[in-house]
Amino acid sequence: MPELAALIGKEAEVAAITRAGIDGRIDWEEGFRMRAERLRGLTQAQILRAARDLRPTPGAREFVDWLRTHDSKVVLVTGGPREVAESALALFGADAAFSNEFHYEDGVFTGRVTIRVSPLQKGEIVRELGSKWGIPKEEILAVGDGMMDLPLFMAAGTRLGINSHGKLKDHVDFETSDFHEARRWLVDQRHGKSETPASSDPERSATRINQNP
Repeated sequence: MPELAALIGKEAEVAAITRAGIDGRIDWEEGFRMRAERLRGLTQAQILRAARDLRPTPGAREFVDWLRTHDSKVVLVTGGPREVAESALALFGADAAFSNEFHYEDGVFTGRVTIRVSPLQKGEIVRELGSKWGIPKEEILAVGDGMMDLPLFMAAGTRLGINSHGKLKDHVDFETSDFHEARRWLVDQRHGKSETPASSDPERSATRINQNP
């Protein structure tokens, strides 16, 4: 959203709405619709270019590649628009992506959205996939970066906070700004104490990444 807002000089307005949501003055869905409305008039071509220009957090791609070598399933769950999700899907070679939908008329964004991924729905998506693929909760690894990911974490056996700047320290098993450190932690959990839970075994985890690319 900030990158898209910058294209039409609406950064301050979008940031103010985001802050209102963080402060609890508006709920997530209301805030999302308000921010989307500020982006009305952007062309789909502009949004596609912005999505393709986004780059993942350093180390994220290697982290996902490593998980995939252990036959993990990788799913992207984001509150962002479909264009961003599809770009990340291709970049990471993920198994699936879930996102929200922008509506266009003659190639121009109308400001209207269809919400398929809210914070609460993140957890529901993970639970449904776990049931579909026969993966128990304790074998699911969730990666998130903010408080809106708490429902996602509730559906997982192992929880990693990435770039959350301390906001998630009381809600995750491990928090870091470094994907390489996250990988080392997972390996240590696997080869550490005998009482280490099965959910920490990276070779058996179905991974849901809610990491903005």
